[in-house]
Amino acid sequence: MDIGYVAPLRHAWARMKGILFSPFDLDKWFVIGFSAWLARLAGGGGGGGTRLNMSRGHPASLHVRQALRGAWEHLRAHPHWLALIILGAAVVAVIGLLLLWISSRGKFIFLDNVVHDRARIAEPWRRFAERGDSLFLWRLGFLLACGLAFAVLGTVAVVAAGGFSGFGFGSVRAITITGLAALAAVVWGIACAYVSLFLDSFVVPVMYKDGIGAVEAWRRLVPWIERHFGSFLLYGLFLCGLAVALGVGVVVVGLMTCCVGLLLVVLPYVGTVILLPFLVTYRAFSLEFLAQLDAGFAIFPEQAVPPSPTPA
Repeated sequence: MDIGYVAPLRHAWARMKGILFSPFDLDKWFVIGFSAWLARLAGGGGGGGTRLNMSRGHPASLHVRQALRGAWEHLRAHPHWLALIILGAAVVAVIGLLLLWISSRGKFIFLDNVVHDRARIAEPWRRFAERGDSLFLWRLGFLLACGLAFAVLGTVAVVAAGGFSGFGFGSVRAITITGLAALAAVVWGIACAYVSLFLDSFVVPVMYKDGIGAVEAWRRLVPWIERHFGSFLLYGLFLCGLAVALGVGVVVVGLMTCCVGLLLVVLPYVGTVILLPFLVTYRAFSLEFLAQLDAGFAIFPEQAVPPSPTPA
C-alpha cells in the first residue's frame, strides 16, 4: 500500500479553500474559528563543552540547598502563604480541568464543521456530549500518566544527585544515573507527543465517524499503526516540518508588519481566526491521510463506504 503525504495535503488545501473562500463569508469564518479556538483551549541546556563539577560542597550546590531550606523555613513561619499556594494550585487545577473538558468537546465541533462545510456551535456541542466526555476522561488519564512518569524520572535524578539536602553531582554514579533519567525523559516525552498527535489526528476522527468512545477508537486504530508504523512516524515528522515552515512564515510576516502581526497571532481567538486556513488544512489533512489506510476510515460524506475488517 502506497501512503502519501503531499497528495493528502493538496486535497486538504483544496478543501480548505472551498470551505473558507468559496465563497468568502466572514460570519462563517468567525464561527468556524471559534470552534477551532475551543478545540485548542488545552493545547499549545547549555553547550556540550562545559565541564560538570557540582559536588555537594560546590558553591552552586550549596546555593541550591540554602535556597530550598530558606523557602521552606519561610513557609513554616508564614503558614498563610502556604495556604494561599495550595489554594492557588487548586484554582489552577480546576481551570485546567475545565479547559480540557471544553476542548475535548470542541475538537468534535471543529471536526464536524470541517467535514460538513458548515458553521455551528450549539447543536454539535449537545450532540457530541458523550464522545467529548469520553475523550476528556482519556486525556485526563493520559496527562496524569505522563506527569507521573516524569515525576518518577525527576525523583530518580534528584535522589541520584544526593537529594535536596545534599544536591550535587560529585560522583560518576550520580552523573550516570541522572543522565540516563534525562535520556529516558526525552524518549518518554517524544512518545507522549506522538500519542497526543495520534489522538487528535486519528482517534478523534474514528470516534466521530463510528460514534464510539476513546478506548474503543484506539483499539480499532492500533492495528493499523502497528501495520504502518513507519508511515505514522513520518506523518509526525512531516507535520513537524510543516509547523516549522509555518512558524518561520509567521515570524517573517510579523517582522514585516513591525511585530503587529505577531501580536495579533498570540491574542486568544484572534490568532486562531488569523491562522484558520492552516488549522482547517491540518484538520482535513489528517482525515485525508487516514482515508489512505482503508476506505472504511473515510469521513468526508462523498468518501464514506462501509468499514473494512481490522487487519490481523
